[in-house]
Amino acid sequence: MKETQTERTQLSWRRTLISMTVVALLVARLSAVHLESMAAGLVIAATGLVWAGAVALSRHRTSRMTTPVGRELPALVGLILLYCAMGTLLLVS
Repeated sequence: MKETQTERTQLSWRRTLISMTVVALLVARLSAVHLESMAAGLVIAATGLVWAGAVALSRHRTSRMTTPVGRELPALVGLILLYCAMGTLLLVS
């Protein structure tokens, strides 16, 4: 099946968010391990704000695009489960 430009754009935004999530979790883990509690809290809060801004931007950019019904929900659930698993592994280990 041929992908449309809209699908490729949405997939690229998803890949960007996945990589930003991994980086944000790594920064949070490193700051929690290597910085004092006050500095770590500030770094984690700033990282969370930047990540939330990236999520909002990607949602804004892709909200006007049309996708076939039923393709959005499974991908969203899969990404949420992936984020939870990565976050748990990075913070526990």
